[in-house]
Amino acid sequence: MENHVESQGTAEDVRKSGYLRKLKSMHRRYFVLRSGSERGPARLEYYESEKKFRGKAPMPKKVLALETCFNINKRADSKNKHMIVLYTRAESFVVAAENETDQEEWYQAMVDLQCKSKSGRDLCLGG
Repeated sequence: MENHVESQGTAEDVRKSGYLRKLKSMHRRYFVLRSGSERGPARLEYYESEKKFRGKAPMPKKVLALETCFNINKRADSKNKHMIVLYTRAESFVVAAENETDQEEWYQAMVDLQCKSKSGRDLCLGG
């Protein structure tokens, strides 16, 4: 299998994309949620900006395979009302959405892809 990155056709496996904030820095970053495909497992990637994602050879700043997550939760605190936490053995990766609707859409898409990546089936219920 060839190991090259193509910028054309990369949208085929994109399930959801848009801006979220990374909790540690609160920097606004462009996130891309991808379905499992021949290009790789279901995963959450983030880029500096949408422009960087749409560039000639997009290289994500981070890639988090959803199959490595043992839990994905919604959370809120006094500063950030619309957080999503992805738990792996190595870390807790936290992003914040702008509003409850965005939080729910991202959360449901992540949980759905995580379940499918672990079960290999489409028998997942949103939760």
